[in-house]
Amino acid sequence: MKTFSTILITILLVCTVTAEAQTINDLIIDKMFAENKLDTAKYEIEILSNRLKQIDLTNAEISLRPLSIKEPIGLYTVVATLFNNGKEIESSQVRMRIKKFDVVLVSRDKLKRHNQLNASNTTIKRIEVTNLRSKAFLSVEETEGYRLKSTLLKGLPITTNMLEKIPDIISGRETTIVYSGGIFKVTADGIALQSGSEGDFIKVKNKTSKKIIVARVIDSRHVAVDP
Repeated sequence: MKTFSTILITILLVCTVTAEAQTINDLIIDKMFAENKLDTAKYEIEILSNRLKQIDLTNAEISLRPLSIKEPIGLYTVVATLFNNGKEIESSQVRMRIKKFDVVLVSRDKLKRHNQLNASNTTIKRIEVTNLRSKAFLSVEETEGYRLKSTLLKGLPITTNMLEKIPDIISGRETTIVYSGGIFKVTADGIALQSGSEGDFIKVKNKTSKKIIVARVIDSRHVAVDP
């Protein structure tokens, strides 16, 4: 009987300690959301380590001091100080993991380099964006006029660093070479050997003379040889 009582007391103590830790953790998490104005619909906070042992949290208040000036996201550490009726009770470092979620544009399938995005190969989905280094697109309309720089795997968020502007002239496309100088203007058929947008200088091959020249992109059909 004595052994059973001892086991019961031990179990109750363990449960009590767990409940206390969770209560303190909740206090810290609530403070983090409030002080950093984090949207509870977009952020999740997990306490990784916390040595605060205060049992009675009645009238307790807590202050948090970050150990860095970084944005509160990812691994994050603060010094948490507990107060009771204005009196400091204890203080400790608290490590946490802050995850960020958002509803962003995601690839439906594996996409090849230079693919353009549309409603059939993308979808909108809520995913974790904690470790994204570039801004994610929120809609496919935002990607109009752009294409993928490289292959993109299925289910990945599409960010600004993954896209490049679609060139006005694509390598291999036929184009018109415009030679101008003062009062005269001459045109010739050519083939673009490089891709480029308006204002870029690209290599173009004159189809008649077979000569390769450097010309300035005017629009999607014309390049100019400046005097």
